[in-house]
Amino acid sequence: MGFTNSTDRDWQKWGEENPYYGVLTDAKFLNANLNDDSLSEFFASGDSHVNHVFEVARKSISPIFAPARVLDYGCGVGRLVVPFAARSQTVMGVDVSPAMLDQARKNCKKYGAASVSPLNVDEMDTLEPASFDLVHSFIVLQHIPVARGELILRKLIALLAEGGVGAIHFNYGDNRTALQRGVMALRQRVSLVRGVLNLRRHLPFSTPPMQMNSYSMNRIFDILIDEHCSNVYVEFSAHGGFRGAMIYFEKRPGPLL
Repeated sequence: MGFTNSTDRDWQKWGEENPYYGVLTDAKFLNANLNDDSLSEFFASGDSHVNHVFEVARKSISPIFAPARVLDYGCGVGRLVVPFAARSQTVMGVDVSPAMLDQARKNCKKYGAASVSPLNVDEMDTLEPASFDLVHSFIVLQHIPVARGELILRKLIALLAEGGVGAIHFNYGDNRTALQRGVMALRQRVSLVRGVLNLRRHLPFSTPPMQMNSYSMNRIFDILIDEHCSNVYVEFSAHGGFRGAMIYFEKRPGPLL
């Protein structure tokens, strides 16, 4: 497979070395620390998140929300596609990392999620437009350069059927201190600094950085309007010095304005 940019190569490496930590950056999810308890906690967190998505969609978008066809963008090792499979007929889990997708396949088999189809990002163009009732992405686009992330949002909306629901998470604000930002910048640019900080976190010296990108909400809302979306509900979050928003919306049949 060919990688389109450095972030793709980085996520392939995360998938090969520490795929669960790449999804949830807690030391208990490092490969060296994984055990039955931590794996159970990992997948329980996914079930809790999917429950919440359904509750919010039914309360704020449609009381009869019951998607038969679900797409999860940035599915990683399958933390969310497994619980999505228990609540729908078919699930497509999309990711850029073949190593992550291999883990997702194993986890879907382990947890009996036979309706899940893992798919590499390169194959997204083979999907039929307007073929999903829910498109979802959580704590993923923040790791992707903004211009590319905006294009991905448009592609995801194009895959939504009329009346379908989107639930997409973005970072929009950076509240870190100047010192924290400086350390992050050094870590991004200087491989020695990055390597030392990796070792302190019990990661391999050569582990790549995770980009953390903030999106313009004006731009996101413009895209939603352009792509005929309405009935928008926003849920705010804060983590690691970043402010985020989970945006729920409905796909409409024609232009809004």
